[in-house]
Amino acid sequence: MPARDPGRRTDRRPVEEPSAPVPLSETEIDPDWRRLLEQDGITSLYPPQAMAVGPVLAGESLLLACPTASGKSLVAYLALLRAARAGRTGLYLVPLRALAHEKAEELEKFAELGLKVGLSIGDYDLPAEKLEKLDVLVATSEKADSLLRRGSPWLDRLGVVVADEVHLMRDPDRGPTLEVSLTRLRRAYPHLQVVALSATVRNSEEVAEWLDARHVASRYRPVPLKMGVYYDGRITYADLAVRDVPGPGEPVPRLVRTVVEEGGQALVFVNSRRASEQVAESLVPTVRRLLPDEERQRARAAAAELSAVSDEETEGIRRLSGLLPYGVAFHNASLTNPERRVVERAFRDRALKALVATPTLAAGINLPARRVIVRDTSRYDDHLGLQAPIPAMEVQQMLGRAGRPRYDPVGEALLVARGPDDEDRLLDDYLSAPPEPIVSRLAAEPALRMHLLALVASGAVGTESELEGFFASTFYGRTLPLPDLESKIEGVRRFLEENDLLEPGARLRATRFGRLTSELYLDPLSAIVLRKVLERAPIGVAPFPLLAAIAATPDLPPMFLRRGEESDLLARYTDEAEELLVKPEEPPLELDLDGFLATLKTATVLESWTNEVPLVELTARHGIGAGDVRAKVEDADWLLFGLSRLSSLEPRRIGRSIDDLALRVRYGVKEELLDLVRLRGIGRVRARILFRAGFPDREALRQAPLDRVEQALKSRKLAEMVLSQVRRRAGAPSGRDEEIPAGPPPTTAHRRPTVRTLEEYPSDGPR
Repeated sequence: MPARDPGRRTDRRPVEEPSAPVPLSETEIDPDWRRLLEQDGITSLYPPQAMAVGPVLAGESLLLACPTASGKSLVAYLALLRAARAGRTGLYLVPLRALAHEKAEELEKFAELGLKVGLSIGDYDLPAEKLEKLDVLVATSEKADSLLRRGSPWLDRLGVVVADEVHLMRDPDRGPTLEVSLTRLRRAYPHLQVVALSATVRNSEEVAEWLDARHVASRYRPVPLKMGVYYDGRITYADLAVRDVPGPGEPVPRLVRTVVEEGGQALVFVNSRRASEQVAESLVPTVRRLLPDEERQRARAAAAELSAVSDEETEGIRRLSGLLPYGVAFHNASLTNPERRVVERAFRDRALKALVATPTLAAGINLPARRVIVRDTSRYDDHLGLQAPIPAMEVQQMLGRAGRPRYDPVGEALLVARGPDDEDRLLDDYLSAPPEPIVSRLAAEPALRMHLLALVASGAVGTESELEGFFASTFYGRTLPLPDLESKIEGVRRFLEENDLLEPGARLRATRFGRLTSELYLDPLSAIVLRKVLERAPIGVAPFPLLAAIAATPDLPPMFLRRGEESDLLARYTDEAEELLVKPEEPPLELDLDGFLATLKTATVLESWTNEVPLVELTARHGIGAGDVRAKVEDADWLLFGLSRLSSLEPRRIGRSIDDLALRVRYGVKEELLDLVRLRGIGRVRARILFRAGFPDREALRQAPLDRVEQALKSRKLAEMVLSQVRRRAGAPSGRDEEIPAGPPPTTAHRRPTVRTLEEYPSDGPR
């Protein structure tokens, strides 16, 4: 099938860039849309927006490449409005869940125009009847891939797809799914309008050509950006201008102090979680002296909001509670999502003066500051086993956060040098060098395993020539030697056939096992391991062997093994060796000893979680954050769900053991609390409180007086809600019972089950 309607051709003529913003009244934007934008304070279009709006409203595909904060999202929103007015749907693809929430909230402002917006990411799912009512779906690439695998009817009305942060195709983890999803969408829907948004990259024109899209590029920034390198009390800018920064203090506190004194905010990037926490703590003496009373009150309000996101204390809450009241915070993956959202909101509201973050914050989330300080330009690389330079494009993404429209007259982006030679290196390698090009990561074997199986299982390809034609139309096929990829494809196909995921023969067909593996969004290698688990597991299998088995799959990345942990884990291995269902030396995994011990650490963390070890104790014991626990719980929950579904293919029945363990993992409870956590609003903390108060199950609660339940839960409203659930008529669904899937999830995305997750229960904290 052709990638585009042959009757339509993209206009390749360059669009002239205006020299200044263009008033909305001089554009082709619909008057009703214009009125809504003006109410939001938008009275003109930046030059890149003005260049793009005409082609987009004419229905052309377009790639818009320009700096951060230059208004790319508005162009995409106009394309979505145009499609909705024509009775077509729009799909907005984002790389990160946090960015999906942000975009969905921004699109809600168009609700008064009748635009119906939905969100579909790993945590959330929409049943088909609700999906059909939507004009726009904001989704991760993985969720879009899942919709394509299922052939969702909603896609039949698709008119436009927006690919936000399309330069992340070069990311080894996210890139292949984005590339495959765009390829599938364009081949399946030839009339589709594609609007791709990108940071400034070296080969954006090449990506536009692949997408058959008009290329619009600009260097315009609404807030001018000054980039430089700080060393020894002086900033040397890229234009070689110099500015002295008065002392005293180390580089980061000094740079933070001077920008706060000028009324701005500072965003500091460092290369590790520990560094983000340490640097944030070091900034408290500097920032707290500079906080006016009004801002101090807002900072304290943010601290109070943080304390309310969880009934169970975490190390993140402990640490942030000592920082937020003084206008300082850190942001890293050790925090839970509710904790991160409090920090992000406080920074946007200017209640925080300084935020110290790891580089993941730079990937699209809208948190600009007057001064951005990148302290570290190297980080530890797991594959190399040593410190390696951070790519120029990633550093430039961080630097591009400098300058907040409507607040800052200029943005200042600074690298910190450690010596005079380092100063020259930073100027040459990061401030003067062009960003790296976008390259395809599709040839990675794990990506090929998943996507080749999905293409066959969903019926997207059925013959060798169709398979070759698909990969020839990917970005890889357009830009890199296809024979190299074809040899890898042949090897992957042979692997899938040998392991009973594809049927042998000229015609490409998935087996029942292969179709279920694709539907569950499992790496085929994980599915093979899980099948072996089902063959070996005895009736009444204990929890730890199951946890160790799922922890050994590639879909549950192991936790980092700290020095000194090996001996305890080796002892655990010795004790459990006879019961383990996956052995380190066996194919197809064939893990080395360190790798296998890391999987045992992950299983041990999950075991502690299900045994109700308090989060603060659990994270301190294993050197991890509550956010790490959250991520592993979600992955383990989804894998246990997949294991339960795969058990339907096996004659032996251990489904009950798997399902009970899945519930324990999901809510972090011992088996005796499983009946209680099925109630809405009751998580592991409140369930244990009720159990200790003499209410071990729902039947006991059904007979309990309101005042006793209120006394236990310390809330009359919550007690009434709980009792209303247990006192419903017999046979009626009760609270969380409705949230436990009995069959396959409507869609699975980013390798997550379709169940509510930790962040959705702020009343009871991380569970």
